[in-house]
Amino acid sequence: MFRKYTFTILGGDKRQVVIAKKLIACGHTVRIYGLGELSVEIPGAELFCGHEKAIEGSDVIILPLPATKDNVFLYFRCDPSGIQLRLSEIISLAAKGGCRAILGGMLPADVIASAELKGICAVDYYKDEALQRKNALPSAEGALMIAMENTEKVIKGMSTVVCGYGRIGSCLSNILYGMGANVTVMARRDEILCEAALNGYKSVRIKQDEPSEMISCLEKCDVIFNTVPHVIFSRRIIEKLKHKPLYIEIASSPGGIDTLVARELGIQTVFAPSLPGKYAPISAGEYIFETIFDILVQKGIMI
Repeated sequence: MFRKYTFTILGGDKRQVVIAKKLIACGHTVRIYGLGELSVEIPGAELFCGHEKAIEGSDVIILPLPATKDNVFLYFRCDPSGIQLRLSEIISLAAKGGCRAILGGMLPADVIASAELKGICAVDYYKDEALQRKNALPSAEGALMIAMENTEKVIKGMSTVVCGYGRIGSCLSNILYGMGANVTVMARRDEILCEAALNGYKSVRIKQDEPSEMISCLEKCDVIFNTVPHVIFSRRIIEKLKHKPLYIEIASSPGGIDTLVARELGIQTVFAPSLPGKYAPISAGEYIFETIFDILVQKGIMI
C-alpha cells in the first residue's frame, strides 16, 4: 500500500482525464486546472479556477503530452479564459509549495534543469521506452483510420508504402499485412530491409541520389505512411509521379515530405501528430498513468 498523495493535473486533453480518474480510484487527492469542460468527467476531483491554489501544497504535478508547444507556455487544449501559463511560473510555485515532482510529456531539457535546481524531480515521461512501445499501436491504428477516411478503397488489396520500420512502422506494417494490403517497407539500413523481407513485405532501399526504384514503387502506391522525421520525398521524386498517392505524415517535424512541393504537385497530404491522444485517448491515458506510476516509484517519490 502506498501513502496518499496530492496530485495537480494542469492542462491537456482526455488523456489527463483518464489519469485523474485512476489516481482518484487509488485514493489520492486530485486537483484539476485547465481542462475546461472535460473537468465534469472527473467526479471526486477538486476543480480550481486559478493555477496558484491548484499548485500550492501539491506533491506531484502532472503536465500533458506535449507539455508545451513553444517551450515557454503550458499547452492547454481547453484554454481556460485565454490565460497563458509559463512553465517557469509553474516551477516557481511548485518549489514554494513543497512539490516533490513534475512530470510532463516532451518536457524541455531547460525546464527539467530549472526544476531540479529548485530541488524538484522533473521527468519527461514521453522518453520512457515502454510508453513509446505501447503508443505504437494506437498510432498505427489511428493512421489506418485516416487512410480509410481519405480513400475510396478497402484495405484488402490496397497498395501501401510504409517509410521507416521502427516501433510505429513495424506495427503499422503488421496490421496492414494482416488486413490483406500489399505492403512495401522503405528504409536505409540493410538489417531493417532484411527484417521487413523476412516478415513478408517487399522492401525498397531509400536512395535519394538514385531514386528510380523508389519512384517505380510509389507509382503503384495508393497510400504512403511516413514515420521518418527527415525529408525523403523531395521534388525530384514527387514530380516523377503520374499517379498521386495519399500521403499520411506520422513523423514529427520536419516530416518526410516537402510540403510546399506536395501542395504544388497535387499530393494529398494529411498531417497526423499525436495520434494516440486523438484516436485512442482512453488507452493512451492508461499508458501514461502506468508510466507515471512506475517513474514515481522508481524515483522514490511514492513509497
